[in-house]
Amino acid sequence: MAGIAPVVCVQNNYGVDAYREQDAFVRACGERGIAYVPFFALAGTGREAGASAAQGEAVEAVARAHGVTGHQVRLAWTLHQGPHVLAIPGTADLTHLEQNIAAEALTLIPEELKNPA
Repeated sequence: MAGIAPVVCVQNNYGVDAYREQDAFVRACGERGIAYVPFFALAGTGREAGASAAQGEAVEAVARAHGVTGHQVRLAWTLHQGPHVLAIPGTADLTHLEQNIAAEALTLIPEELKNPA
């Protein structure tokens, strides 16, 4: 079946506090030039219900350290996984859009990237 079409993108449930056993797989996709699109990366355990105000103590601690929201930490963490990782954050209004854009500039230190969940 490999001759039918190349794999160009993988989409799985993945985030700072979900399915972290896939970390090596996500990196392997990047090494092979395959895009990775995590779903529920920002909603976390809220899944279809969406992201809740409570982000988990570790995510909130990182947010406090940077003066940003927990949602911005989740988005920044997702983007830090590599240029092949494509985040699809929901955006409800202009303020939320501005927060999402600002999250791109958030630089997390290696300790914050390991597993802030």
